[in-house]
Amino acid sequence: MFSCFGKHVISSSKFLYRCISHFRHPHPGDKVIVAMSGGVDSSVSAYLLKRQGYVVEGAYMRNWDTTDESGVCTSDQDWKDVQTVCKQLDIPCRQFDFIKEYWLQVFTRMIEDYENGITPNPDVMCNREIKFGWFLDKCLGSINSKDKENTWIATGHYVQLERTDSGRVKLIRGVDVTKDQSYFLSTVAEENLQRVVFPVGNLHKKQVKSIAREANLETANKKESMGICFVGKKRKFSEFLEQYVALKPGDIKTLDGTIIGQHRGLFSYTIGQCARIHYGSDRWFVLRKDIKNNSLIVVPGSANPLLFSSKLVAKDWIWSWSEPPKGIEGGNDIYFDEIKSKYNNNIRVLGINLLTQLRYQQPPELCKITKRFDGKYKVEFSTPKRAITPGQNVVVWDGNWCLGSGIIEQPLIN
Repeated sequence: MFSCFGKHVISSSKFLYRCISHFRHPHPGDKVIVAMSGGVDSSVSAYLLKRQGYVVEGAYMRNWDTTDESGVCTSDQDWKDVQTVCKQLDIPCRQFDFIKEYWLQVFTRMIEDYENGITPNPDVMCNREIKFGWFLDKCLGSINSKDKENTWIATGHYVQLERTDSGRVKLIRGVDVTKDQSYFLSTVAEENLQRVVFPVGNLHKKQVKSIAREANLETANKKESMGICFVGKKRKFSEFLEQYVALKPGDIKTLDGTIIGQHRGLFSYTIGQCARIHYGSDRWFVLRKDIKNNSLIVVPGSANPLLFSSKLVAKDWIWSWSEPPKGIEGGNDIYFDEIKSKYNNNIRVLGINLLTQLRYQQPPELCKITKRFDGKYKVEFSTPKRAITPGQNVVVWDGNWCLGSGIIEQPLIN
């Protein structure tokens, strides 16, 4: 472990609740507004808080207009389930409409990214912008400072918070490593977690389901929702995107420029996936997208060495404590290569060792991360990683403490 952060700088976000008269932990008797999705995790969160003596209120976020998608989204049923559970618990509930905010700050950005040939993570954006942004502001923004100190927000995420005596908050992995969701909350700033509690973060999923059954909650046996709500269960994501991204057919090429097929649009593909073309005896996989020439570059074989890289560059980092860890500053790769060569490699290039994941539920692995002169960060892995995908999040932890994440710009050639 190391001493991670320097002097804390308060950001200018409108969703900040760090500046209260004094810090204290939540305790029974406080009001807690639970963000309820209609699933078992948030239902049990509300149940546990009520049983622990908190004044609990349920809240449902409507982020998508189901009338536009012919009812493929389950939001109507989810809202009914929230109302039923709240009635069972004898707590009030209300619905918040964030359709406009979600469209502008999550969905539109996602479409723009696909149009630019990269693969974004809308779940990460939704947590930052909606659940721990607009929802937080809606619940706490109009409350006076005295009542705000007695009011908290809760969600059913499998994460934990560690509150220090000085009032700082650390985002910690959930106890259930198979359900830990700190990856998806990695861009939520510390300030936006100050008034939040995570009741199921110290439980395993099987314990949560057991509690729900024992309490006879309506959602106890409800199937877990998978994927993005607005896409629906019966459609491929690429088919959904075709409604919003203009089709631009182009060539599918090998590395030597040989044209071996046609694509309907680069947005339909992601790095490392099978290109679904027939050419020779090999199966072909996406290596990269040539945006300038609207071409898809492919290589033969899913284990092709060209699909693997042990380094990447990431930009647009968001650090939980606003500043990057100490000792992370490095420099331009070419510059340092020259210096190391001059001094026979007897020079230490700064950087720190952290744990990282490039995908949700991927086993965490050790990496070295270094800040470059251009403000971007180089991330180096001990073993090569397959299909490093521009637009996805690279998330870093100090042990179980989630420090933040950046957006993958590109893998680097080994």
